[in-house]
Amino acid sequence: MSSRNVFIRGAFVLGIAAMLSKLLGSVYTIFLQNIIGDRGIGLYQMAYPIYATLLNFSTAGFPIAISKFVAERLAIGDDQGAKKVFRISLFVLAISGLFFFVLLFGSASFYAKLSGDPAAKYAIQAIAPALLVVPIMSALRGYFQGWQTMEPTATSQVIEQLIRVATILIGSVWLLQLGFGTEIAAAGAAFGAVTGAIAGLITLLIVAWRKRNVFLYRSSMRVVASESTGRIIQQLVYYALPISLGALVVPLMNNVDVLTVVNELKQSGASQMQATEMFGLLTGRAFKLMMLPATFATAIGAALMPAIASAKAVNNTFLIKNRIDMAMRMTMLMGMPAAVGLCLLARPVDTMLFKTSDGWDTIAIMSLGILFSTVQVTSSAVLQGLGNVYIPVANMMFGAVVKYVLNVILVPLYGINGAAWATVLSYFVACMLNLWSVYHRTHISFDLKAWLIRPSLSVFFMGVAVFAALRQFGPFVWTLELSNRMASSVLTVTTILIGIAVYGIGLFATGSVSRREVESVPRLGPGLARFCSRIGLLR
Repeated sequence: MSSRNVFIRGAFVLGIAAMLSKLLGSVYTIFLQNIIGDRGIGLYQMAYPIYATLLNFSTAGFPIAISKFVAERLAIGDDQGAKKVFRISLFVLAISGLFFFVLLFGSASFYAKLSGDPAAKYAIQAIAPALLVVPIMSALRGYFQGWQTMEPTATSQVIEQLIRVATILIGSVWLLQLGFGTEIAAAGAAFGAVTGAIAGLITLLIVAWRKRNVFLYRSSMRVVASESTGRIIQQLVYYALPISLGALVVPLMNNVDVLTVVNELKQSGASQMQATEMFGLLTGRAFKLMMLPATFATAIGAALMPAIASAKAVNNTFLIKNRIDMAMRMTMLMGMPAAVGLCLLARPVDTMLFKTSDGWDTIAIMSLGILFSTVQVTSSAVLQGLGNVYIPVANMMFGAVVKYVLNVILVPLYGINGAAWATVLSYFVACMLNLWSVYHRTHISFDLKAWLIRPSLSVFFMGVAVFAALRQFGPFVWTLELSNRMASSVLTVTTILIGIAVYGIGLFATGSVSRREVESVPRLGPGLARFCSRIGLLR
């Protein structure tokens, strides 16, 4: 398999796993909201941003840094050096995980009060032990990705999410049946992060044992001078710390909402219950749906980092440019239709997933940020892979400042929708700054025809088809003797299938994807390419 196809395959494997994990996340959110209500979701969501923030600090960007340095050493034949990087990283991550677990568990009450609802402390304490497990799991994932073998990471992600979702649903129901209140039920749901992480770690250990002949015992004939432990730690920290800060964009934006939205709403006259429920609408509905497509961009970035690092290690400039172009184009092909589709389908999607359409307008606004968030993630990975690790951090920090200022201005005026607009604009700022930085640092000409114009034509036809289906099929569905939720589900699924079909045909018709790229899709690719060739969509 060519290096181009290896990259595409790796991105698709991680992307599919990430989408499955996010799909499970969306499903459990629906059921959890039905079990513990919007206030319970609000308490649950208050625990996750601070956990995610400390998790990023505890791993310190090590998984991506590990993949980078392992890939570089393997590219020059230094297998033993790659294994030494992994061993040192594993030790450092275990120690940092222990430190941040103690910090989070001990400061749970303080942060809960700071967030606006002291009852959130139980969920924060319940999620804290995951910090003992996830860093170790991250080290293993980084090592596998350094070999450009993405299947172990993908498998562990899916299993981790399955166990996490099972714990969330079973735990919250069980605690409520035992007579505990919403606060404790939300904490039981938060504990799912711990059981999921343990399951993911066990999965990776099993895979490592089965592949031990390759990953543990293979040794190259080439002799490379060994680096000292101190030098390796210095290199890892130098690259890992800014990567970690760059990865903080999502939890940082969440923390800005946690620290401002509820308090601003209360100052505007909302009660504690109303403010927490509205916060649950923003984070438990709109933000989760907005960030669903960003998981695919994260997968592209995870595959892109070692791919660029290995190409740079052997000074293959053509391959570096080729992979950057491919990554950005894949991101645009995914981000644009997701943004337009969710904006058009906001109302039926909200009813289908959450029983009511209380948050549909917020979802419609947040959908506009999908394209900006996905491009921001991928462009950050490009800059990090090229060694410009501090640029995405500065851009992200500026975007967070914009988010804070806009929250303070817009939330008192427009409520939750004001926070939604602040999120969209902050991601737009960070995205544009990243794209300018990529161009300024690499001088790679952006292929607007391939990145934007051709996909935009396909998205336009898809949008027309979706809008027409809503106008024509919608009134018919509402005449059926179905509940609002069931009718919305039928309308949403049918319209999505129509949109996917039209967009796929549009991509082939406009030449937005090539035969070789279609064939690179794991398992389905070769058969799909042959079928499209027979009906004249591929040459």
